[in-house]
Amino acid sequence: MTASTTEPAPPAPAAAPARPGPTGIVEATAIIAAIGVVVALIGLGILLLPVTTPTQDCGTSAGFLLGGRVDQMVSETDPPAGVTAAEAKANNASPCRERVADRAKPAALLLGTGLIAALGAALAEMAIRLVRRSKRRRAGAAPQPRAADDRSAPAAS
Repeated sequence: MTASTTEPAPPAPAAAPARPGPTGIVEATAIIAAIGVVVALIGLGILLLPVTTPTQDCGTSAGFLLGGRVDQMVSETDPPAGVTAAEAKANNASPCRERVADRAKPAALLLGTGLIAALGAALAEMAIRLVRRSKRRRAGAAPQPRAADDRSAPAAS
């Protein structure tokens, strides 16, 4: 028979010091950047919604403005086949250019605001990280250990 011997388990290796978690300002910049991207995407989505008049398909706001398309005016006294006089009057009273502008202005505002917020948050994040890194270097933080396969280390003889 073999006697079982109970030996105490070897002590667990000391855990490496944990990297500190993000601070409130870093979390705030991430949240602001995410909100900025969402707002910009909403603005872009509004620019890509189709616009129509009673007699003309204007396309999207962005396409109409960038493509240089023109309004199609319709004779109110002699409208084309399939168009009533009321539709012709409504088309001429509010042509594509006005309808597109009414949609493009708030969309551009959302797009610009979102991009500025996201870019500002990203720049703030980078500035915070650079300041922290320079403070660590000035404080004499321990240098990072070299990798085991570093070929620039002198060979032991």
